[in-house]
Amino acid sequence: MNYKETLEFLASRGNEVQVLHLGLHRTAAVMQALGNPQDRYPTIHIAGTNGKGSVAAMIESILRCAGLSPGLYTSPHLVRVEERLRVDGRQISASAFASVATRVRNAEAALLEQKVLDRLLTTFEFLTCCAFLHFFHRKVDIAVIEVGLGGKLDATNVIQPEVSVVTGVALDHQYLLGDTVEKIAVEKAGIIKPGVPAVSGCTDRAAARVIRKQAREVHAPLLETSEWCTAVVSRRNRGLCTFSLRTPLREYRNVRLSLAGEHQIHNATLAVVAIEALKSYIVSPADIRRGLATTIWPGRLDEYRSRRRTLLDGAHNPDGARLLAEFLAAGRQKEVHLVFGAVRDKDLAGIGKSIFPCAASIHLTPLQNSRSAAPEEIAAMHSGYRSRMRLHSNAREALHAAWDECPASGLVVVTGSLYLVGDVLPVVTKHGAGKGKRLTTTRC
Repeated sequence: MNYKETLEFLASRGNEVQVLHLGLHRTAAVMQALGNPQDRYPTIHIAGTNGKGSVAAMIESILRCAGLSPGLYTSPHLVRVEERLRVDGRQISASAFASVATRVRNAEAALLEQKVLDRLLTTFEFLTCCAFLHFFHRKVDIAVIEVGLGGKLDATNVIQPEVSVVTGVALDHQYLLGDTVEKIAVEKAGIIKPGVPAVSGCTDRAAARVIRKQAREVHAPLLETSEWCTAVVSRRNRGLCTFSLRTPLREYRNVRLSLAGEHQIHNATLAVVAIEALKSYIVSPADIRRGLATTIWPGRLDEYRSRRRTLLDGAHNPDGARLLAEFLAAGRQKEVHLVFGAVRDKDLAGIGKSIFPCAASIHLTPLQNSRSAAPEEIAAMHSGYRSRMRLHSNAREALHAAWDECPASGLVVVTGSLYLVGDVLPVVTKHGAGKGKRLTTTRC
């Protein structure tokens, strides 16, 4: 397959969440047919309801600053599917993507013919196989793997990591993972392997008990950051924090973060402790500092100078919306104009309850996604804010309307889904005197 054929092939598989079939046997079978490339390099595995992408990005940045060649597998992508597969901070090329996709497709076809597979790989399973194979081809030193959904039955869980990380547990994807925090925690805890060090950032007591139980049963050393680490903020500047961190191993003073939001201190602590638990490589405190100060993770409290100051944040559940609202309150924004779109299977009422009170105007838009909630559906759930709401037919229209309504001193916030962030990102980076210059991250 060439690149165009590869994209068409993936599109034919359908929406990756709607066609999701949790289970490891298909991914494991294809990986075995390809020689189990995922076993040829060490890995770090990261699960959690919120923050797992940020933690993965921080760990990958630290590893690069240590002079290593890391792979990074995350989901979903914002604009191009190749964003999900990165080596040395660079996404896979179109030609390399087509090449590994062809090998995975051929292996899948052979296994279907042999009746080893019971059905086609799902989109996420297929991309996971591509990532593992690509990292092997590129001879990465180590790979950082973000769970797609859940953990125990997620396609990524065919790896045997050196460190497992659970960032935290909250209600999300209840129709697949369970309707209580405890049930969801069981799924997240499924990435904790026998004897493998585990790092937990769970602050919910019920979830923490589940994580402890799993670690105890498989004899995995467990480090809970809320119990064993202390972090103290020393400076806040335009949403960016500098803090001092004490772990069981050492103390780090005046650590600068390039990702905005005080909650990133929690994520940074998890990243540091995971790095400390690595056995394959020794990473210096200086490398940890540089990595945290230069992490780039688009679409998460990600501010740009465009037609108006524009903040992109993929908050897609009540916990994420709460963190966004807290960030806006801490920044004392003079006036916020919201662009909002979400998928229909999310807790739209809970998300809106957290974020809609912050907004002077709320511009509702559908997503370019078959799971999209209709603007009318969202509006009906929040009748108390109806006077502030404007309904639009697409994200571009909603964004321009929010820019038009927002004064020069105000802020436009795009949120509700990473799919929405991906829809508007090219527009945000194209417009304005600053040509969409990113304001909230720094580079080496």
